[in-house]
Amino acid sequence: METGMIDTQESLQFAGMATRVIAGLSTAAPYTVMEMRVEPGGGAPLHRSLDEDKTFVVLEGALDFRFGENVREAGAGETIAVAPGDVHGFTNRSATSARVLLVASPARHDAFFRAMAALPVPHEPDAVRRVCAQFRQQIVGL
Repeated sequence: METGMIDTQESLQFAGMATRVIAGLSTAAPYTVMEMRVEPGGGAPLHRSLDEDKTFVVLEGALDFRFGENVREAGAGETIAVAPGDVHGFTNRSATSARVLLVASPARHDAFFRAMAALPVPHEPDAVRRVCAQFRQQIVGL
C-alpha cells in the first residue's frame, strides 16, 4: 500500500446494497474498506466469513443485525465486531436506506463483492455457492 489519496469510484450492486469500494485488493491495502448503502429490505443473509475479522459502523439509518444468537437494531454511531467464523447478517427493515462502513481484514472481501455483483440476475444457488466457496464464505441455510 502506498501513502497518498485513494481515488476509487468503483461501485458494486447486489442484494439491495450499493457498495463503494474504498480500499482492498485493488488498492494493495492489507484490509478491505467499503461503504454500503442498504436499501429497505436489503442486506446480507446469515453467513460466516471463515478467515476475516469484520467491523461494521452504522453511519446513517438502522439495521437489524444478527450476530450469533443475538438480534438487535444497530443505529447510527453503533459499531459491531465479528470474529472469523462467527455467524452474522443484517437487514434493513426500515422505510429509508441505511449507510454502513465495513472494514474487513485481511483484504479480500471487496473481491467477494465483485464476484457476487457479477452474477447474472436471477442467479442459481449453485453460482452463489461457488462464489462463496472461492472466497471462504458460508451462507447459513444455503
